Amino acid sequence: MAVACAAVLAVGAGPASLGSTPRVDQPSAARGVPVLMYHRVDLRLSARDPITLHLTVMAPAFETQLRLLRDAGDRSMMLDALRAAIDRRAPLPGRRVVLTFDDGYEDNYTVVFPLLRRYGFIGTFFVVTSTIGTRDHLTAPQLREMAEAGMEIESHGVHHVDFSLLSPAAARSELARSRKTIEAWTGRPVAYFAYPAGRYNAGLERILEDLGYRGAVTERPAAESFARRLGLPPR
Repeated sequence: MAVACAAVLAVGAGPASLGSTPRVDQPSAARGVPVLMYHRVDLRLSARDPITLHLTVMAPAFETQLRLLRDAGDRSMMLDALRAAIDRRAPLPGRRVVLTFDDGYEDNYTVVFPLLRRYGFIGTFFVVTSTIGTRDHLTAPQLREMAEAGMEIESHGVHHVDFSLLSPAAARSELARSRKTIEAWTGRPVAYFAYPAGRYNAGLERILEDLGYRGAVTERPAAESFARRLGLPPR
């Protein structure tokens, strides 16, 4: 089953939060930009990791989704470009979409990365730094290659834990350490975070802002019409 969510940037005193309730009015073009969330995209389901069965999009289905987007005139954009447009309250060109991938699975390099390049798309990849280099996950050299090709490599924490349950000190450590590690691997700044399982609270938003993150993403059910256009079940 494809896992996708449509979201908008919420702008306020703290960092933007993709998928949370907007705090101020947004430019209509920015408000309408779908943000799709994927995890695994593979040629087969993993028997070693049953928890990912419902998080896996099969590679032919993913390629079909990219083809539908391209043929419909949709173009991908980075989270940073979306945030910049909202900060400036500037209109965006029509038919834009943000493609995001959580958890840093190896297939993000072996399957997703070449398909994105084939169809002229860019993606944002949120990685858990403690899993990089472990079985079925990305490696640091792969992350650098992807970043050099124009992909965004952002933080999903040092560990895949519920950040809303962490103490402020523990959350701050996870956010600071993961960012520093990813920046060392890619040579590029890290400015965005994906809340594991989409769970967050106001305290986390304040910590993100204090650390200099420009935004964070959470989960929100996909708009049914957009999901149907890609052949996805709405969440």
